[in-house]
Amino acid sequence: YPGELSTQECLALIDDIASLGSPILILTGGDPLLRPDIFDIARYGTSKGLRVVLSTNGTNITAENARSMKEAGIKRISISLDGATAESHDKFRQVPGAFSGALKGIALAKEAGLELQINTTITKQNLDEIEAILELAVSLGATSHHIFLLVPTGRGKDLAEQALSADD
Repeated sequence: YPGELSTQECLALIDDIASLGSPILILTGGDPLLRPDIFDIARYGTSKGLRVVLSTNGTNITAENARSMKEAGIKRISISLDGATAESHDKFRQVPGAFSGALKGIALAKEAGLELQINTTITKQNLDEIEAILELAVSLGATSHHIFLLVPTGRGKDLAEQALSADD
Protein backbone atom coordinates (compact mmCIF):
# COMPACT_ATOMS: atom_id res chain seq x y z
CA TYR A 1 0.00 0.00 0.00
CA PRO A 2 1.15 3.58 -0.55
CA GLY A 3 3.16 4.80 2.40
CA GLU A 4 3.67 1.32 3.85
CA LEU A 5 7.11 0.73 5.31
CA SER A 6 9.50 -1.55 3.43
CA THR A 7 11.03 -4.50 5.24
CA GLN A 8 14.26 -2.58 5.77
CA GLU A 9 12.36 0.43 7.12
CA CYS A 10 10.51 -1.86 9.55
CA LEU A 11 13.78 -3.35 10.79
CA ALA A 12 15.29 0.12 11.20
CA LEU A 13 12.24 1.20 13.18
CA ILE A 14 12.64 -1.85 15.42
CA ASP A 15 16.28 -0.83 15.98
CA ASP A 16 15.08 2.62 17.04
CA ILE A 17 12.44 1.18 19.37
CA ALA A 18 14.88 -1.30 20.92
CA SER A 19 17.39 1.51 21.54
CA LEU A 20 14.83 3.17 23.82
CA GLY A 21 13.89 0.13 25.89
CA SER A 22 12.05 -3.14 25.53
CA PRO A 23 8.34 -2.40 25.12
CA ILE A 24 5.78 -4.72 23.61
CA LEU A 25 5.87 -4.56 19.81
CA ILE A 26 2.35 -4.99 18.40
CA LEU A 27 2.19 -6.00 14.75
CA THR A 28 -1.19 -4.90 13.50
CA GLY A 29 -2.82 -3.54 10.38
CA GLY A 30 -5.32 -4.24 8.62
CA ASP A 31 -4.15 -7.78 8.91
CA PRO A 32 -0.38 -8.13 9.29
CA LEU A 33 -0.61 -11.70 7.98
CA LEU A 34 -1.07 -10.19 4.52
CA ARG A 35 2.57 -8.97 4.62
CA PRO A 36 4.86 -11.62 3.12
CA ASP A 37 7.70 -10.44 5.40
CA ILE A 38 5.74 -10.41 8.66
CA PHE A 39 7.62 -13.35 10.19
CA ASP A 40 10.99 -11.80 9.30
CA ILE A 41 9.87 -8.62 11.06
CA ALA A 42 8.61 -10.57 14.08
CA ARG A 43 11.79 -12.65 14.26
CA TYR A 44 13.89 -9.49 14.12
CA GLY A 45 11.89 -7.84 16.90
CA THR A 46 12.28 -10.97 19.02
CA SER A 47 16.04 -11.00 18.37
CA LYS A 48 16.19 -7.43 19.67
CA GLY A 49 14.62 -8.50 22.97
CA LEU A 50 11.14 -7.12 22.30
CA ARG A 51 7.98 -8.97 23.30
CA VAL A 52 6.31 -9.35 19.90
CA VAL A 53 2.55 -9.80 19.61
CA LEU A 54 0.32 -9.89 16.54
CA SER A 55 -3.19 -8.55 16.11
CA THR A 56 -5.31 -10.14 13.39
CA ASN A 57 -8.95 -10.77 12.58
CA GLY A 58 -8.08 -14.48 12.62
CA THR A 59 -9.46 -15.36 9.20
CA ASN A 60 -6.03 -15.64 7.57
CA ILE A 61 -4.55 -17.98 10.17
CA THR A 62 -3.54 -21.39 8.87
CA ALA A 63 -1.84 -24.26 10.67
CA GLU A 64 1.35 -23.38 8.79
CA ASN A 65 1.44 -19.67 9.59
CA ALA A 66 0.39 -20.33 13.21
CA ARG A 67 3.53 -22.48 13.54
CA SER A 68 5.52 -19.73 11.81
CA MET A 69 4.20 -17.20 14.34
CA LYS A 70 5.41 -19.38 17.18
CA GLU A 71 8.79 -20.00 15.51
CA ALA A 72 9.25 -16.25 14.88
CA GLY A 73 8.89 -15.62 18.60
CA ILE A 74 5.41 -14.11 18.61
CA LYS A 75 4.25 -14.49 22.21
CA ARG A 76 0.57 -13.63 21.90
CA ILE A 77 -2.02 -13.03 19.25
CA SER A 78 -5.09 -10.90 19.65
CA ILE A 79 -8.24 -11.54 17.69
CA SER A 80 -11.30 -9.31 17.71
CA LEU A 81 -14.66 -10.77 18.63
CA ASP A 82 -17.28 -8.03 18.49
CA GLY A 83 -20.29 -10.27 18.96
CA ALA A 84 -21.02 -13.45 20.88
CA THR A 85 -22.62 -15.13 17.87
CA ALA A 86 -21.93 -15.44 14.17
CA GLU A 87 -24.92 -13.25 13.44
CA SER A 88 -23.88 -10.35 15.68
CA HIS A 89 -20.13 -10.51 14.97
CA ASP A 90 -20.60 -10.75 11.20
CA LYS A 91 -23.09 -7.86 11.29
CA PHE A 92 -20.64 -5.74 13.29
CA ARG A 93 -17.72 -6.61 10.98
CA GLN A 94 -19.92 -6.38 7.88
CA VAL A 95 -18.29 -9.57 6.59
CA PRO A 96 -20.24 -12.83 6.30
CA GLY A 97 -18.22 -15.69 7.76
CA ALA A 98 -15.96 -13.44 9.86
CA PHE A 99 -17.02 -15.15 13.11
CA SER A 100 -16.41 -18.70 11.87
CA GLY A 101 -13.09 -17.58 10.36
CA ALA A 102 -12.02 -16.00 13.65
CA LEU A 103 -12.95 -19.14 15.62
CA LYS A 104 -11.07 -21.34 13.18
CA GLY A 105 -8.02 -19.07 13.46
CA ILE A 106 -8.24 -19.14 17.25
CA ALA A 107 -8.30 -22.95 17.27
CA LEU A 108 -5.26 -23.14 14.96
CA ALA A 109 -3.35 -20.59 17.04
CA LYS A 110 -4.11 -22.45 20.25
CA GLU A 111 -2.95 -25.72 18.64
CA ALA A 112 0.35 -24.02 17.81
CA GLY A 113 0.75 -22.98 21.45
CA LEU A 114 0.15 -19.26 21.01
CA GLU A 115 -1.28 -17.24 23.87
CA LEU A 116 -4.67 -15.71 22.98
CA GLN A 117 -6.13 -12.31 23.73
CA ILE A 118 -9.66 -11.37 22.67
CA ASN A 119 -10.32 -7.73 21.75
CA THR A 120 -13.83 -6.29 21.64
CA THR A 121 -14.89 -2.88 20.39
CA ILE A 122 -18.03 -1.89 22.28
CA THR A 123 -20.76 0.18 20.61
CA LYS A 124 -24.49 0.61 21.06
CA GLN A 125 -24.86 -2.33 18.68
CA ASN A 126 -23.15 -4.87 20.96
CA LEU A 127 -23.24 -3.26 24.41
CA ASP A 128 -25.75 -5.82 25.66
CA GLU A 129 -23.42 -8.67 24.61
CA ILE A 130 -20.40 -7.78 26.76
CA GLU A 131 -21.04 -10.54 29.28
CA ALA A 132 -21.69 -13.16 26.59
CA ILE A 133 -18.55 -12.14 24.68
CA LEU A 134 -16.54 -12.41 27.91
CA GLU A 135 -17.96 -15.89 28.52
CA LEU A 136 -17.02 -16.84 24.95
CA ALA A 137 -13.47 -15.50 25.45
CA VAL A 138 -13.11 -17.58 28.62
CA SER A 139 -14.47 -20.70 26.91
CA LEU A 140 -11.94 -20.22 24.08
CA GLY A 141 -9.08 -20.15 26.58
CA ALA A 142 -8.22 -16.48 26.22
CA THR A 143 -5.57 -15.16 28.57
CA SER A 144 -7.23 -11.75 28.53
CA HIS A 145 -10.21 -9.86 27.14
CA HIS A 146 -9.56 -6.24 26.20
CA ILE A 147 -12.47 -3.85 25.74
CA PHE A 148 -12.10 -0.89 23.39
CA LEU A 149 -14.41 2.05 22.77
CA LEU A 150 -15.18 2.85 19.16
CA VAL A 151 -12.95 5.54 17.68
CA PRO A 152 -14.88 6.81 14.65
CA THR A 153 -11.97 7.02 12.22
CA GLY A 154 -11.13 4.94 9.16
CA ARG A 155 -13.84 2.33 8.60
CA GLY A 156 -15.18 3.27 12.04
CA LYS A 157 -16.46 6.57 10.60
CA ASP A 158 -19.41 4.64 9.22
CA LEU A 159 -20.28 3.56 12.78
CA ALA A 160 -19.99 6.99 14.43
CA GLU A 161 -23.66 6.98 15.44
CA GLN A 162 -23.00 3.70 17.30
CA ALA A 163 -20.37 5.25 19.62
CA LEU A 164 -21.25 5.07 23.29
CA SER A 165 -22.14 8.19 25.23
CA ALA A 166 -20.77 8.87 28.72
CA ASP A 167 -24.12 7.68 30.13
CA ASP A 168 -23.89 4.41 28.16
